Amino acid sequence: MQSRHNAHKPLRILCLHNAENQASYRYRVKLFLPTWHQYGIEMHPICIVGKNYKDKIILALKSKEYDYIWLQRKPLSQFLVNIIASRSKLIYDIDDALYTRQSGSAGKLKSSKPGSVKMIKRINHIIRKASLVFAGSNELALYASKYNQDAVRLIPTAFNAPENSCLSIPDKNHQLTIGWIGTNGNLPYLKLIDDATHEIQKHHCNILFSVMSGRPPEDLKTNWQFVPWSIDSEKHWLQSIDIGIMPLLDDEWSRGKCAFKLIQYMAYGKPVIASDVGANKTTVEHGRNGFLARSSENWSEYMNILILDEKIRSSMGQESKKIFFSSFERQIIQDTIADILFKYITNECPKTNS
Repeated sequence: MQSRHNAHKPLRILCLHNAENQASYRYRVKLFLPTWHQYGIEMHPICIVGKNYKDKIILALKSKEYDYIWLQRKPLSQFLVNIIASRSKLIYDIDDALYTRQSGSAGKLKSSKPGSVKMIKRINHIIRKASLVFAGSNELALYASKYNQDAVRLIPTAFNAPENSCLSIPDKNHQLTIGWIGTNGNLPYLKLIDDATHEIQKHHCNILFSVMSGRPPEDLKTNWQFVPWSIDSEKHWLQSIDIGIMPLLDDEWSRGKCAFKLIQYMAYGKPVIASDVGANKTTVEHGRNGFLARSSENWSEYMNILILDEKIRSSMGQESKKIFFSSFERQIIQDTIADILFKYITNECPKTNS
């Protein structure tokens, strides 16, 4: 499918992206960079984090040199957005509910924080001016559709398929491991299931709970093995766990999440347990590749099922892998994006900015 676009004139895209150490950049921009040329697309990525306003204006004025300006996550000022939208076709790529407070935040918000009045105004303006909005979850797509319905496309976060060697079956002496991977800011979600994980740990002394993050979790009854995150160690850790989990609050911020850690677990053929919230609902097929939990009792029940029944773990793990390859693997997502870009540029999906 990659070669079908080569007959077209190459598309030139300027991607103004988030900080390079952010997962949203790694998996919604960087992941695709080595292969865009196979689609007849020239992608020019520039990090706009830390650039002064003058430099941003210069970039905006250069937008007429490109078929698309791909703005990844970071909301620019209305002035800059207007310049870009008047000179090129603007794509806004959003993978978090930046229009609402982050889970657990309290007090007065700084203007640069999600959910602030300034942030909301910028995001809504960008969506209105965008030719295309790439939303990472159904909840984000629903929000964007309120301001520019015709422009919205659902684009899940992609992940590279692991090498076959990464999918080896653990030996019989392997300690069964329940794992969670995420940023420091998401560690508090583990407290939501602390009663359940603590009970499991008391009744199954052979179970290891492992967390991969920037720092260990705090103030939990459950004893978690801490593995510092790095790009190099991530693959080995994902291979080593047996069950992947994703607890969430049922709030507006969490409902906007893109279930990315579930996608990572599934790529490695792991059964999953997740809160019945947001994108988790469509990523987990309850009873097929894992379970959706609504209570602490659910979490205990589903962990026990997967701990005690190796056949169910194996079967659900295989289903996870099938779902990953059909819906989230890098080439699947990149094929979809390329089709959208070429169809829009040839006016198959016309849209007028408002």
